[in-house]
Amino acid sequence: MIINYLILAHHFPAQLKKLVERLNADDVYFYIHVDSKSDLKEFNAKINCSNVVFLEKRENAIWGNFTIVQATLNGIFEIIQDGRGGFTILLSGQDYPLASNLEIKQFLDKHATSNFIDLKPVQEAWPDEHEAKINQFYLNLTSKRGNGIFIPYFLEISMMTLFKTSYRIIKNGIKQRNLLLCLQIIKFFKKRKSPIPYHYGGSQWWALNDKTLKMILSFIKENPGYLDFHKYTYIPDEIFFHTIIKVLVEKNPEMTVLPSITYVNWKKLNYDFPVIFGTNDMEELTMAKRNGKFFARKFESQYSDSIFDLLDINALRKH
Repeated sequence: MIINYLILAHHFPAQLKKLVERLNADDVYFYIHVDSKSDLKEFNAKINCSNVVFLEKRENAIWGNFTIVQATLNGIFEIIQDGRGGFTILLSGQDYPLASNLEIKQFLDKHATSNFIDLKPVQEAWPDEHEAKINQFYLNLTSKRGNGIFIPYFLEISMMTLFKTSYRIIKNGIKQRNLLLCLQIIKFFKKRKSPIPYHYGGSQWWALNDKTLKMILSFIKENPGYLDFHKYTYIPDEIFFHTIIKVLVEKNPEMTVLPSITYVNWKKLNYDFPVIFGTNDMEELTMAKRNGKFFARKFESQYSDSIFDLLDINALRKH
C-alpha cells in the first residue's frame, strides 16, 4: 500500500522534520506545500529526502480563504501526475501520528477501497453559519486571520449595512492600494447562486484513495462553476471536498465513506482555536487512538516538545 502524505505547512520547519521522520517508511511519499509567505529555504535545509516533494506552486494560504483549498488541489494534481496510487492523507505541519507506521499501513490495507472524511449537511455542521457560508460572498480584507467580511445581496440588507460594508471594503482597498479589492463592492449587486442544490461539510482533514482523488479532479474539470463558487465561500476547506464526495457517493453507491481518522478538539474551554496538545493531554489522545483516530492536531514543539516522545512510545503499545 502506497501512502502519500499531503502536508500543508507554514512554520516550524524543525517540527515538520520530526513529523516526516516519524512517518517515513517504505512506499511512503511526502508532498509538502509551504505557504508562500514562509521561507522555503528553511524547510529545504531541514528536510532532504528522496521521497519528499516540496510543491513548486505555492499559495499565500489565508485562513478562511479558498487559497487553502487551492494549495490542497496543487498537491493532489502533483500526486496524480506522479502516478502515485494507494491513499493520500491530508495533514497539517502541526499534526502527529497516534499509531505506529505499521498499524497505519495495516489499517489502510484493510480499508483500501474506503475513504475517511467527515460528512454532515451544512445545516447540521454549522446551524448558525450555513446561510452566510452558502448564500453570501465572503471576502478577505487582509491576510490576517478572521479579517474578512460577508457580502449579502443588496436587496436583502439595510441601507446602513450596505454603506458600512462598502466603506470597509473601499477603505481597506485604498489602504493596500488594491483596486481589485475596492471593486468587490459589485458583489452587492449579484445574488449568489450555488451550482448544486446541497452542501456537505466537516473537518478539513481526510484520507482518500487514489480512485476517489481522480474522480474529484474529473468532477472539478467537468464543473468549473463549482470551483468558482467556492472562491467566495467562508472556510471552503471544510466544504469543498466534502460536497464533491457526497455527489460522488450518490452517483457511485458502492463508495464507502467513514469518519475522518484525524482527531481535533475544538471544545476545550478558553480556546478559540483547536487545542494545542501537551503532556497533560495523553489520556485524551490515548482515548482518541482507541476510538479509531490515527492522527491528531495540533502540536507546537515550543509549547511541549516532550509530547512527541510520549506519543511515539504510546503508539507502540497495545490498547
